Amino acid sequence: MTPRGAILQIAKMVGQDMARGTLSRGALDAGPMLAQAGATPGLVACLISEASRKRPADRVVEACCFLLEAALTDLRIAGNGGDTAAREGLAEACRAVETAVTASSLAPSVLMQIARAFAQAGLDPGPALKKATITGIEAGLSPDPTPPAHGELAGHFAPLAEALGQDPFAVHAELAATGAAFPSEHRAAMAAELATATIPAVRDAALGFLLDADPAPGVAVLEALVAQARRNPVPSRLVERLISLRPWLPTARQPKLDAAIRVLRANTAAPVPAPRIEVTRLLASLCDGAGAQSLFALLKTGRRFALASVLIKTDVGVADALVREDMPKREADGIIAEITGATEAVTVPISFVQARLADALAINLSQRTPPPFGLLQVTEALGLGLLQPAAISPIALAAQLLAGLPPDQTGPNATSAAHADGADWPELFETVGSWFEAGEAVEALLRPIPSRRKRIEAVLTRHLPGRRLFWAERCAWMAATLQGSAADDGDEWLNFALVARDLASGEPLPDAALFDVIAEATVDAFAASTPRRRPTGRRGR
Repeated sequence: MTPRGAILQIAKMVGQDMARGTLSRGALDAGPMLAQAGATPGLVACLISEASRKRPADRVVEACCFLLEAALTDLRIAGNGGDTAAREGLAEACRAVETAVTASSLAPSVLMQIARAFAQAGLDPGPALKKATITGIEAGLSPDPTPPAHGELAGHFAPLAEALGQDPFAVHAELAATGAAFPSEHRAAMAAELATATIPAVRDAALGFLLDADPAPGVAVLEALVAQARRNPVPSRLVERLISLRPWLPTARQPKLDAAIRVLRANTAAPVPAPRIEVTRLLASLCDGAGAQSLFALLKTGRRFALASVLIKTDVGVADALVREDMPKREADGIIAEITGATEAVTVPISFVQARLADALAINLSQRTPPPFGLLQVTEALGLGLLQPAAISPIALAAQLLAGLPPDQTGPNATSAAHADGADWPELFETVGSWFEAGEAVEALLRPIPSRRKRIEAVLTRHLPGRRLFWAERCAWMAATLQGSAADDGDEWLNFALVARDLASGEPLPDAALFDVIAEATVDAFAASTPRRRPTGRRGR
């Protein structure tokens, strides 16, 4: 494990970069490096040690929290991809934080930074961290324990809004992460204060709390907006945004929103023309083995460019969405080239983007996981209007893609040829190399089996038969992504569609080469992520 002294030196280096306002490549890579070295608990110990000093160095504490966020993100992503060691490392890091915050009397500002690191890494801060934060505030450990009076809180965020370019989506992301350690009632009070702000970016940022997993902050925002609307006209764009958010909310939350919209509409200001945005390119990455796919849009406003991106996950729906604005053409072109090379992204039509997002939003609803607020920014930039969740099954998507084709392209012979062609997909598409199974069920299945051959047989006969629908969905969206793309030299999209239809049908399969590929990749990934046991014999005696 990396010694604590070395971690402290790394934190000091990162702190210097942060003070200059520019992060070096070494600073950006330091967090993942510590995670991969198994040093995340040591990083937590370094952070707690520095924060517990009589006169802590704020720059070092901030740098440690930055490194913690990057390390946790790396461990989470690797763990989701089937890396057993990363999954265990993440659990160990979370236990280290829980133990540290329980045993130490840290300032609430430090606890909030730690909670923010968890939130930005896509992890729940956990009850121990939340409890410690509130306990610290109530004990008066903060240098300014007196809470601001009613109506003052939003004004405290004026500098934040200015620093973030008056972008309500960036403001909300920052505030949501900062308040991650607060309990429901505190977050609801904060959201209500923001909704009453006179600064448009801060007020609009409050709308993001409608998509919070906890309904309380969203209810508080609606009540605050209604109270304001009875006294002053409401911007028309605010009402439009509420209408856009409505279909993304669980049915149980919609009546309160509907009632608020009716009141707001009665006192709405005249519309303000939105800036003209030109969509110059639409791209989609190929679907990886975990079911993740990214959508990208290059946008032009005047002479400047912006990049919109959305991450879709099969078990979440829309997992992340953001728009990076104000780029020169050279920078925008460079990012697009990098995306295309790294993700095998291909050009897609706007109809594909609409269908993919609608299906993903249906997953969000079914999983009771609202999409990120940034999705609204993306849909506004693309001019998608009211985007309704609409699930489409793999067999329906495959049928839609195959509709109108002649029998010789969709019949039994063509389907058998498509299955055989699956053996070549890892060579044609690098992304298919990531198509393998992972998780606790796979680990439990493979751990007792000693040989590679028997492990492959076990995956083929005991695991994959129950996963046909999952892989049918992968193949169907691969087909939809590749259809009509200039990057597809021929009819590979058709082969993916035929295999998807067959997998989703439930009928007995012929020899499916794709499952052979997945089984072998699953076994190899398991072997690579499982530490080898050291011999325990008494050699040398």
